[in-house]
Amino acid sequence: MHGDIPRSSRQGALPIMKTHFANVAAVALAVLAPFHALAASATVDAALEAYQAGDYAKCADTLTAMQGQVPVLPQGVDLFYVECLAAAGRIDEAFAYVRRELPNGRIDLAELKSKDRPGLNRLRASAGWAPALAEAAKLEADRQAKIDQPLRDELVARGAKDQAVRQQAIDEGGDARAWEQTAAVDRDNAAWLKGVVAEKGWPTLATVGHDGAQAAFLIAQHASFDQAFQEQVLVELEAAVERKEAEPGDLALLTDRVLRQQGKPQVYGTQFTFNEDGSMSMQPTADPDGLDDRRASMGLPPIAEYRKSLSEIYRRPVK
Repeated sequence: MHGDIPRSSRQGALPIMKTHFANVAAVALAVLAPFHALAASATVDAALEAYQAGDYAKCADTLTAMQGQVPVLPQGVDLFYVECLAAAGRIDEAFAYVRRELPNGRIDLAELKSKDRPGLNRLRASAGWAPALAEAAKLEADRQAKIDQPLRDELVARGAKDQAVRQQAIDEGGDARAWEQTAAVDRDNAAWLKGVVAEKGWPTLATVGHDGAQAAFLIAQHASFDQAFQEQVLVELEAAVERKEAEPGDLALLTDRVLRQQGKPQVYGTQFTFNEDGSMSMQPTADPDGLDDRRASMGLPPIAEYRKSLSEIYRRPVK
């Protein structure tokens, strides 16, 4: 299970698990499987519809426009963008995008080399493929060489433990008693991560890869008992997103968590709370009318999809 699960219903700041949302992911998997499931958004949905219809130029244009509206494309969309560009005959643009994003770990080289799709097949059949592949292999090797593998492995292990205790709490009914079992794991993880940040700085995509960076975020997001540490991480995460070395969606989640702990309205609508009747509802949020636009700017799905996913994950009504 991936994403952000709440630490305790008693803390009043319930972060949502970041999943690949069912409606768009189903389309993506049907069309592109086994590409990574694509993050839900109206723009990505429109690109997928164009791709299904064989309108590769529209697919590419849609995602090109999206690039100008978000810090980075949602995780998993980058290779799909390459596919659309190449399928539309925009081979040079596809190669340029690969060169730009491969060092950031946003494109899987193995999938680029082997995935059987119209655009990628066309890319590999082009005259520029051999030199481009050699360059891509070097870029990937350079990226891998920069990863702190022992740190990544420890982060992934701790992230898995974080998720396991949260899944157990949900399976046991999700009441206050069930969530109490997460406290020991959270405190141990947070104490360890504070030491890492003090010694090495924030673990970024470049230093620990996507899975390691995601685990680091989860640990920090669930350290609600240490507000000063979360505020410190927020500053570092903002800088990492600016450098394209962290996911904007992670920044949105932590921003909302910190704001709510400060008694302020959240910005992206990611924090929900349990009600006495067992349902869930969104905590106070600034400018509700502009919420979906702000969420889209960070690669998050519309709030209606978010509520639907919350209901499925926590097995209770979401208002």
